[in-house]
Amino acid sequence: MNQLTIHIGECPLGVFAFDDNGKMIESEVFPVDAREISSKLINTKNDKPTEEHEEIFKKLYNQGYREFTMTPKGIASQLREKFQDVEIEIEVLNKANKILGDSIPEIASKFGFENPHELIRDANIIIAREELRQEAAERDKIIIETVNTLVELDETINSLYGRIREWYGIHFPELEKHIYEHTQYFKLITELGPRENFTKENLEELEIQEDVAEKISNYTEESVGAEFDEVDINAIQNVVERINNLSETREEIENYLDDLMTQVAPNIQTIVGGTIGARLISLAGSLKKLSRMPSSTIQVLGAEKALFRSLQEGAKPPKHGVIYQYPEIRSAPRKLQGKISRALAGKLSIAARVDALSGKFVGDELKEELEERINAIKSKNGG
Repeated sequence: MNQLTIHIGECPLGVFAFDDNGKMIESEVFPVDAREISSKLINTKNDKPTEEHEEIFKKLYNQGYREFTMTPKGIASQLREKFQDVEIEIEVLNKANKILGDSIPEIASKFGFENPHELIRDANIIIAREELRQEAAERDKIIIETVNTLVELDETINSLYGRIREWYGIHFPELEKHIYEHTQYFKLITELGPRENFTKENLEELEIQEDVAEKISNYTEESVGAEFDEVDINAIQNVVERINNLSETREEIENYLDDLMTQVAPNIQTIVGGTIGARLISLAGSLKKLSRMPSSTIQVLGAEKALFRSLQEGAKPPKHGVIYQYPEIRSAPRKLQGKISRALAGKLSIAARVDALSGKFVGDELKEELEERINAIKSKNGG
C-alpha cells in the first residue's frame, strides 16, 4: 500500500490527481464538448461524482493509494462508500485545486484542447441557462403549491360556511332567506348572537337595508327555530371566529400569490391577476408548458370534464375553463362569453410565451388591446 497522500481536483477540462510535490500523477479529461462539460460541472456543483471521478479513483486505488484530499464534500462521501478502506480529507481549497486554478492553459495544451477559453465560456453559458431554467421550475412549483393551498382553503371555508348556516339555521331558519352573502351572515351571528337580538334597529346599525331589516325582525318572535342558550350561541360564534381567521389567512396567501406572479409571470398577472394566472400555470403543469399551449387549449383549461363529456356524448363543448372567473367574462351576457373568452385566451397565449421565453414586459399593451377587443365585441353585439 502506498503511504503518499494524493490530492484530487476538478476543473472545466477534467479531474486530475497530484502528489505532495505538485506533480500530476493521473488524469481523466472531459470530452471536448461544451454541453458535456457543462453537464459534468453541474454534477460536480451538485455533489455528484462524474464518471471521471470514479475512473481516476479506481486507477489510484489499484495503484495502492488510500489517502486523499478533495474539496467537494458530497462527492468524497459517495466515493468513500464505493472504496470503503480509503481516507478522504476535505479541504476548502486543496492542493490540486490550487494548482488547477493557475494551470488551465498548460493542461489544455498537454491534452490537446483547442480554444479552451472559448470552450469553457460556452460551457458556462449553458450552465447559466440551466440554472435559470431550474430556478424558473422551482418558482413554478411554489406557484402551483400556493394555488393548490388556496383552492383547498376555498373548499374548506365554503364547506364551513354551509355548515354554520345549517347549524345556526336550527335556531333561526328564516335568516337564511334574506341574508345570502356569507360574510354578512357571519357578521350578524358574531355581533348579535341569538335571534331575539335581531331587532330592526340593531340590523340597520349593521348596514342591513331597512326593508330587509324589518322582514328579519318580524321573524324573531314567530320563528319556528329551536331555542339556543348562551352555550350554544358561544359555540357557533367560536367556530365563526376560526373561519374568519381562515379567511384572513386566505387573503394573505392570495396577496402573496399575486406578488409571486408579478415576479414569475408579470404579463399574465397584468392581464388576469395573480390568482387566475396561477391557476392556469397549475393546470398546465408549469409556465413553460402553458407557453406551448394554443389559445384554444388555454381557453378551456379547468373544464376538462365538460370537454370530455362533449366528446363522449356529443354535447356542446365548454366555452371557458378557469378564465370564467375573469370579471369581463363572468359579467357578460351569455351570448358574448365565448367571444370574450377567445379574445382573452389569445392574449394569455402571447403573455405566457413572453413570460416563459423573453422576460420582456408587454402586459400593459396586451391588456389595452384586450380591453379594446372586448369593447368592440360588446358594441357589435349590443352587449
